Amino acid sequence: MKSIKHIILFLGLVLSANLFAQHNEEVTIEGTYRPKVNKVDKILLKPDTPQQVFTIPEKEVKVQEIDRSFNLDLKQLSPLNYSTKKGMDENDANNNNFLMAAFGSRISPVFLFRHNSKLTKNWGFGVGLKHYSSWLDIKDYAPSGFMNNGVEIGLVHSKPNGVQVDGNVYYKHDTYHYYGINLNEWAGDSISLVHAAPQQVYNTIGAHFGVTPTTTRLDEALHKLDIDYHYLFGKVGNGKEHFAKMDYDLGVAKSWWGKKNYPQKLGVMLGAQFAFNEIMRQRGDDRILLKASPYFEMQNQYFRLHLGAMVDCATNFETVKEMFRIYPDVRGNLFVLDNRLEFYAGLNGGRKILTFSDLIEENPFVSTRLNMEVTTVKLGFEGGVRTNIMNTVDIHVGVRYRQTENDLFYRQYYMSPYDGMGMDRPQNSFDVIYDETQTLSVLGNVRWLVLDGLTVNAGFGYNKCDPSNEEHAWYRPTTEGNLGFNYQLMPELSFNASFIYQGGRWAQEASKLTPTYTTVKLKDIYDLGLGADYKVADKVTVFVKADNLLHRKYQLYLDYPVTGIEFFAGLKMAF
Repeated sequence: MKSIKHIILFLGLVLSANLFAQHNEEVTIEGTYRPKVNKVDKILLKPDTPQQVFTIPEKEVKVQEIDRSFNLDLKQLSPLNYSTKKGMDENDANNNNFLMAAFGSRISPVFLFRHNSKLTKNWGFGVGLKHYSSWLDIKDYAPSGFMNNGVEIGLVHSKPNGVQVDGNVYYKHDTYHYYGINLNEWAGDSISLVHAAPQQVYNTIGAHFGVTPTTTRLDEALHKLDIDYHYLFGKVGNGKEHFAKMDYDLGVAKSWWGKKNYPQKLGVMLGAQFAFNEIMRQRGDDRILLKASPYFEMQNQYFRLHLGAMVDCATNFETVKEMFRIYPDVRGNLFVLDNRLEFYAGLNGGRKILTFSDLIEENPFVSTRLNMEVTTVKLGFEGGVRTNIMNTVDIHVGVRYRQTENDLFYRQYYMSPYDGMGMDRPQNSFDVIYDETQTLSVLGNVRWLVLDGLTVNAGFGYNKCDPSNEEHAWYRPTTEGNLGFNYQLMPELSFNASFIYQGGRWAQEASKLTPTYTTVKLKDIYDLGLGADYKVADKVTVFVKADNLLHRKYQLYLDYPVTGIEFFAGLKMAF
């Protein structure tokens, strides 16, 4: 049996990474699975810039490239015609392999490998592997450690006059052992400590399948299909989750009026989500969400317009009062000054099934005993302006507003001997609570090419979230911002710096004696990082990086302070 298990484990390690993933070398620690260095990447400012989703085709559409990037950085709205990095390019057509390995003072090692190649003229193949872990003896607050592993394999088949089919399978193994308690204050014995602060293990098996047309002509139907599935099972609480979703877009483009190179499009987008949870408070029922959105699109050189409506149907949810709901799906873009100035606005809404997989990705300390709900954006608005000035400055300012039902917040769990089910509950876990909220956000970013080789990125955000019942929007910042510099001193040597800030965050601290909570204002987050890259050979770059140079032990979640100063060193190879 042991040999069989070893064979299965070896086969799992052979499978990995996203097919044809593209990444920007500007960030030191990244890849198909981007390591979460010091958990800082969790709080990078993300204005959630609306992407251009218009799919009105030209008369001929070339083969589309699969791009599944996990880069968390801000995306500029109007790309500048320059690059601050002239070193190794992992996306170079001559580079089929990318390897990164690093060691750090607290978080170590980091390992990433990705291979992309064409098997034949029409077949492409991708495989990769990642590992990311701590030294297992971080003692800033209490002994703790974590380890994240992932493997994935993918294939793509494309015909110039047909369709492109892509698929991948993956496996993830995540282990967390964060006590969230000060051992000097622990009054129990070692056996009770194991129950209060157990090791949390999550395994995820998933797959993706997609179909995209490679040639689209006027008056011909356009079909686009994406199917995703994952199965998550965990050690703590024996939590299990099946989740599947399907998105299908059917449309046809015709020149009903105007110029033929600016046709109109009529179509419908269909979607389905299915979830089955076996976690402590969940009934174990299937949860189903169906969506349909008919739409009409048109465009010319001055504007783009999308007119539609979203209708969804939710079943088997305890808190869902209406089975059917309808929401607006309208957005438009106006281009002036030779497309250097763009205004955009839109109305949207809809429901989404909350998954346990998403929760532990955001907060790995969440308990397995949760009530999983469906969150609803009753009405959402987004609008803003973006501009590119003389190919040296990108500016984007946007406003977001949304009314949300079952908005999710985290709350520290009150430790009691039993949770009404005769089972011990981890003391270091977080519960979830739901509330109806109204959120107004003003967000923006600026990227400026100061001089040849020097680029400055800046982002800011102001968020006003008003819950109906809760005192504060727990853990959500009121103000946030980031600042980054990239400087290419010479072709072989470059430097980078980053600064992150978040303020105005509140949390609820559970009493150790009674099931009551105290409102706590968390310390503001200040995080300064510096790094450098040096190209030692045509395909080899070494790098060093220092995070949290201010040695701020801020808490992303209550009783979980991040590590202090952290140093990294490693190499990247593209070949």
